[in-house]
Amino acid sequence: MTLRESTGGTSFRGAQVPTPDGSPVKLAAVHRLLLVEPPDMTSRSFGTDAAVPLRVSRRRDQNATTPIENVRNSTPKDSRLGNYSVIAPLARGGTAAVYLGEHLVTGDRVALKVLDPFFADREEIVERMLGERTISERARHEGLVDILIADRTASGLPYLVMEYLDGENLGTLADRGRIELPAVIAIGAQIAAAVSALHAAGVVHCDIKPENIFVLYELGPRGWPQVKVLDYGVARFVSDGPMTDAAIAGTPCYMPPEQWRGNATIKSDVYALGCLLYELVTGDQPFHGTLPQLMLSHHEQLPERPSVRCSDMPPELERLIVRALAKDPVLRPSMSELEHGLSRLLDRQRAAEPAMTLEATG
Repeated sequence: MTLRESTGGTSFRGAQVPTPDGSPVKLAAVHRLLLVEPPDMTSRSFGTDAAVPLRVSRRRDQNATTPIENVRNSTPKDSRLGNYSVIAPLARGGTAAVYLGEHLVTGDRVALKVLDPFFADREEIVERMLGERTISERARHEGLVDILIADRTASGLPYLVMEYLDGENLGTLADRGRIELPAVIAIGAQIAAAVSALHAAGVVHCDIKPENIFVLYELGPRGWPQVKVLDYGVARFVSDGPMTDAAIAGTPCYMPPEQWRGNATIKSDVYALGCLLYELVTGDQPFHGTLPQLMLSHHEQLPERPSVRCSDMPPELERLIVRALAKDPVLRPSMSELEHGLSRLLDRQRAAEPAMTLEATG
């Protein structure tokens, strides 16, 4: 079997490019709200990755995106994409780069995702990238990134115009420190609600992982920072037939048994979210190893129960995670059931604890 690892996960981080609504106070306030031990930002500058120190990750190889400092001098051949000018690079993924863009007339800021010229002749990759706009049109939800335009540059490269997000991806946030359990539940409920909208539209995401979840520097209606699900680069429609070996794609640490065999279903996203939640509460992924070892583990092994590493987690949360990680898709809850279970648990947590706000102190 040949597995094509996902090259998605490209993040566009508002903290890297100064914006009217971005500030170190806001970033610090989000970290105080979500992290058990927020990093000290009192003497640090804003606008670079040095603003908040990262732990060395024990959870994953950091190969999903290239840090912005390594792409500062990277600019697309076309400095104008349709009605948008290219302002600055934000990040680079495996097959595309993301830039800050600005509408030539209104001045509205957007994120511009441009395919790497190296892949311009790869018809499948080109079709998948342009097809992200179709998925965005079919599945509308506040927790899904909005893709406004899919087009080609003057030189023929595909590009997407997406809403500009002020925040950071969940993988980066988790690398800053342990996330509070109520925050894990709140984030998980939002992810499940957004992906439920994809499933209702007949779409399987196929690549739910921390790097494809974006945490915004603003509160949602339930008092927690909003999240957005990104990157439909390897998504497929429920009506699609089984994938061939050469077409199997995803991120091995989050792939359920059926996805390794080319039969991804909506229950595959449930398993991936179960892996993500397991990672957030324990600080580690369910399984490790080489590609063959990961495939075997996801097919045959049971992970250590999360409560062994996180003794203070609610039993209801552990049950939800364990059910989501069932090897048999039939035994997993639907994404909607998972969302409802997490929301009920969050409501009970809210009733038992004082309300928290994003207001900055000092």
